Amino acid sequence: MSKEEKVELSRFTTLINPLLLSNIKLVSYFTNKKLYEVINESLSLYIEDFEVRYNTKISSIIDLQTNLIENIEKENKTEKK
Repeated sequence: MSKEEKVELSRFTTLINPLLLSNIKLVSYFTNKKLYEVINESLSLYIEDFEVRYNTKISSIIDLQTNLIENIEKENKTEKK
C-alpha cells in the first residue's frame, strides 16, 4: 500500500458556467469523490493535454522564468559593485 503525501491545498474563488458546475457536481456525486478532487483531476488532465498538444512542459516554463529572474538579479548585483 503506498502512502500519498499530504499536499497543502490552496483556496481560490472563480467564476464558472452554471451548467458546467452542475455537470462536475454530478460527476463528483456519481464517482463518490469530493468536488475538489474531481476539479483537481480535471485540471491535471487539462494541463497534461496542454503539454502534449504544445509539446512543452509547464515545469520547464516555470524553470525558465526562475532562471531568468536569477540571472537578472546576478547581473544587477555585479553592476552595483
